[in-house]
Amino acid sequence: MTAPVLGRIDAYLDYWGDLRPDAEFLIDGGPTFVGRRLTWAEARLEVDRVAAALVAAGMERGDRVAYLADSRLDYFIHFLAATSVGLIWQGLNPGYTRDELAYVVGDATPRVVFDGTTGGRGGGDDLRSLAAEIDGVERSVSVGSADWTAFLDAGRSVDAAALAGRRSAVDPLDPAFIVYTSGSTGRPKGALLTHRGVCYCGVTGSTARGAGEGKIICNLPINHVGSVSDICCRKMVGGGPIVFQERFDAGAMLALIQAEQVRVWGGVPTIFHLCVEHPDFGTTDLSCVEQIAWGGAAMPAPVLEKLLDATGAVRCTTGYGMTETTGGVMCTRRDADLDVLTTTVGAPIDGHEYRIVAADGRESAVGESGEILVRGDWTMAGYWNRPDATADTIDADGWLHTGDLAVMRPDGNVTIVGRLSEMFKSGGYNVYPREIELCLEDHPAVQMAAVVAVADQVFDEVGHAFVVTSDETGVEDLRAHCIGRLARYKVPKAFHLLEELPMLAVGKIDKKALRAEALDPA
Repeated sequence: MTAPVLGRIDAYLDYWGDLRPDAEFLIDGGPTFVGRRLTWAEARLEVDRVAAALVAAGMERGDRVAYLADSRLDYFIHFLAATSVGLIWQGLNPGYTRDELAYVVGDATPRVVFDGTTGGRGGGDDLRSLAAEIDGVERSVSVGSADWTAFLDAGRSVDAAALAGRRSAVDPLDPAFIVYTSGSTGRPKGALLTHRGVCYCGVTGSTARGAGEGKIICNLPINHVGSVSDICCRKMVGGGPIVFQERFDAGAMLALIQAEQVRVWGGVPTIFHLCVEHPDFGTTDLSCVEQIAWGGAAMPAPVLEKLLDATGAVRCTTGYGMTETTGGVMCTRRDADLDVLTTTVGAPIDGHEYRIVAADGRESAVGESGEILVRGDWTMAGYWNRPDATADTIDADGWLHTGDLAVMRPDGNVTIVGRLSEMFKSGGYNVYPREIELCLEDHPAVQMAAVVAVADQVFDEVGHAFVVTSDETGVEDLRAHCIGRLARYKVPKAFHLLEELPMLAVGKIDKKALRAEALDPA
């Protein structure tokens, strides 16, 4: 069953609540918070209670509120409550340093910041002190404290009619939340994502990927689009339950899949790699898993093969999207084979206008690389307080320039070959790191690979490859593997064998750290 595209994100609580009020929707699965479970009807009551308190606190449409927490049921309740009354919600990661918190809070200037780190995981003290220092931040509230109780109690003065009035004023194109990009090319920018974008991409995404009603685990940081939109909102739109795990732990995730009988195993490839390598992988009953779904990076074939052997998965899905597109715009089809699943992001999803454009502005031919452009009222509204950056990304005709380079294959599937910002020139030739990574990942011993550009006196720039292998495979073997498959100018100048690759909080490879390591004389 597919839900319609509604005008407000929290409206799906009413849609599914009318159909299955007593079915489980939100579950706290640990490791600190375990056992709290809310049905669709109970979640609606909790959202209304927090929303009323926000209105009573004087929050107006378009005001920002920030919430610091790990991935827990309470975070999503707060998100739905704030967005339902027209506020712009901001998720904050407890793993942030004080400087990182200061930047994103200072840039978004939420009127109220909420500290939901009641499990004792850092960040709360920094947030409270920052709230007192940053202009525009009026107060901080610690969830679970006397201040939180008083905050909720004040909401009792807001009746159902007043709450409904606030919600009726929310426009589908209003910004719902702000997500700061990773900042790979400079200071992070806050992308404003709308109710329309989340609802539209939730429907198209859950339709394309299927298994909308299957239970899924969310353990990605709440400041990331993958947590809020790709997992939680898409699953809500599809009518399925969400199990929250405060932060990723491979052994705990395996145990949680078995205990909760999770049907959709979702995440980024790093999560799956770490789970496959965990000692409990071979002894955990994962037969409940019907679908394996990932995004953000390519899945190495050896890892996927192990996952398929260990689970009851009858379908695998991956796709393509970015923060600025709100959700996925490409997805693998139901009949996708191992090659398509590990080397492409699938085909464009129906209802998402796209182009692949060569450097000279014409449509790229099949097999020719070009930049992915997308257009629609489901993309971001723009960057918060960055009109110039917005104009650089969304052109006068409404096309959002993703910066991602791709090739359309003859079979209609799309392969990502790199980013414009990552492409480098070696001896006058364009080199795309992703093409080299795909080649390395095709080696049977390679578990993960990443390539970065390093300045070179002779060739201008050369590639350095960082590789994790499953055996004693050496540098010369990897070099020979590449020479047989790549043009000479694409073969990495240096190979670095590591036990693991440095990761960002969202599970993507930290290429800034790798580039720094490549430049380190030691």
